Amino acid sequence: MTAEHPAAASQRNTAELDDRAGEVLRLFEAKAVTWPAKYAPDGPLAGRLASLSAAVSRYAQAGDRVLDLGCGTGELTRVLAAAGFRAAGCDISRQMLLRAPRDRGGCAGWLQLEPGWRRLPFASAAFDVVVAASVLEYVPEPAAVLRECARVLRPGGVVLYTVPDLRHPVRWAEWCAQRLAGVTGGLSGDGPRSRWKGYRAYLQASLQRHRVRWWLAVSRLAGLRPVPCQAGGALSPLRLLASCCVDRSRADEGGARQ
Repeated sequence: MTAEHPAAASQRNTAELDDRAGEVLRLFEAKAVTWPAKYAPDGPLAGRLASLSAAVSRYAQAGDRVLDLGCGTGELTRVLAAAGFRAAGCDISRQMLLRAPRDRGGCAGWLQLEPGWRRLPFASAAFDVVVAASVLEYVPEPAAVLRECARVLRPGGVVLYTVPDLRHPVRWAEWCAQRLAGVTGGLSGDGPRSRWKGYRAYLQASLQRHRVRWWLAVSRLAGLRPVPCQAGGALSPLRLLASCCVDRSRADEGGARQ
């Protein structure tokens, strides 16, 4: 049996990562039209803005620099800017960013990332807080993303990120649905507008399902130290975690490897 040449293996791995990133991009490009309505005052995600903004306020103060990584249509970025933070947002979806408010309301602006980005286009220690809400579950290498978050954070800065909470019943249902999708490949009557088709696309794109101790271990490897994070309220499908940047050299080395 002939061993695969390292260069060929690297190219294959890069192609697989890019394919995964393409899946995520297509998923959110399709959601862009209806995304702002989810964060309207009566929308299903309105409470998420309040909880994330409150979390940022626990670790930062007015005037601090905040990066909203995976900002979507920019609702959280604008809320943070209105609260006095110097907030900037970035996302891989052009369609999402096109629907971000043109009146930035004090935001530093919106930046589009390449779908398969390896390094954030910011200097080291550029931010006091990084928020990565509903981001890590969609990336093939969460450790690499957290290393980049650590790199762009100042020493002592905090990354706040949400991950699927395996304790919530919706995650149990997803576990069953993922296996159904793998066995059947779909349901009868599966058409381009079917709800099952869209749900299956989400299940394929949402890769990461891990216990909290796994996420905390990955954070430590990225040069981050987990810190207490008050969740509050009822059990949610997403769990908010916080980690502090304490190892500047490791964060820089991790970023250089990308």
